[in-house]
Amino acid sequence: MELFEYYVAMPQPMLRKLAAIVSADVAGYSHLMELDEAGTISRLSECFDNVFSPRVDSRNGRVVKFMGDGVLVEFASALDAVTCMLEIQCALKGWETNVETAHRIEFRMGVNIGDITIIGDDIFGDGVNQAARLQEISKPGEICISAAVHEQIKGKVEQIFHDLGHRRLKNMAEPVRVFSTGAKATGEYERPSGWPFFSATTRKPVAAGGCLCGKIKYKVWSQPVTVGFCHCRHCQLALGAPLNAWAIFEKQNVTFEGDPPGLYASSQLSERAFCKTCGSSIYTDVKELGYFSIRVGTFDNPADFPPELHFGVESQIPWVDIHDDLPRIRTENDPQLSSRWVAAGESKAGPTPPDAKKRKVFDGPPKLKKQSWPG
Repeated sequence: MELFEYYVAMPQPMLRKLAAIVSADVAGYSHLMELDEAGTISRLSECFDNVFSPRVDSRNGRVVKFMGDGVLVEFASALDAVTCMLEIQCALKGWETNVETAHRIEFRMGVNIGDITIIGDDIFGDGVNQAARLQEISKPGEICISAAVHEQIKGKVEQIFHDLGHRRLKNMAEPVRVFSTGAKATGEYERPSGWPFFSATTRKPVAAGGCLCGKIKYKVWSQPVTVGFCHCRHCQLALGAPLNAWAIFEKQNVTFEGDPPGLYASSQLSERAFCKTCGSSIYTDVKELGYFSIRVGTFDNPADFPPELHFGVESQIPWVDIHDDLPRIRTENDPQLSSRWVAAGESKAGPTPPDAKKRKVFDGPPKLKKQSWPG
């Protein structure tokens, strides 16, 4: 056997290590090639040589391979990986200024941290696959990162990463919590009047949910305005729970079908909706402001809506000890809500729910007659 043939036939050593992996590809590559194949290849080559490679080298990264319209990069640090990609995305905004905007090269990027297997110069493993799936859901000019990466870079970069919740990625068994440089998506949807609020639209909803028995169902057609926990006494009583997890949506972006809900005006400013069959609490109609505050637990996949804040913390139950760094807001410190309460003739903190004595409507369950059993 020739020496060269013997070398090629030798099994390549396998090494394993923890690394930060970046997967990036050119958005709309096929369309760009269709418009100008030679020009696109030339421009992409210049981009890799003058934008990508120098910045990867400066952050101690290693370009594993170029793949036509994409690139796979390995870093020893999640912070270096994210910082480098942010620098590259920033540089690309000033790149090709002489090219029509719709034809410029834009990258979608995914960053993950995980265990990888190194064979020769290539890398493999779930960590690599997840980076590729994150890149696939990223929009042009954006970066999607896993929760593991976000934990490593939190507070160390100026860029804001929006929490997109848990997403199901292609060929991944478990949902992955994703953060993105892109702003939260907003949708435009014209809601028909009357009940049920339903339209035979072909547009794909963001999420869906409903009550326990299924007689009330809903779809949301945008990302929420905000998501949070409410600890106020009204929510505790209405739900029979220590707190209320809610996601706020503009009314025009929510549609309902099925039975009309039961309604209860819990205050001058809001009305709570519930299923008249199974009793599930569905939403609060935040009057005048045009919002539905939907109970997160009624979504088909509640994990898609992670909280962003705690509200009404003046009524938080002491043993509800949630360890997070989310903002904590007292009712009277919310200028929009407190001003509405004052305008309604209440204090800045809103009305106090009736105490136990006022809510007491019976003296206990009826007494059962003593039964005598045979034998």
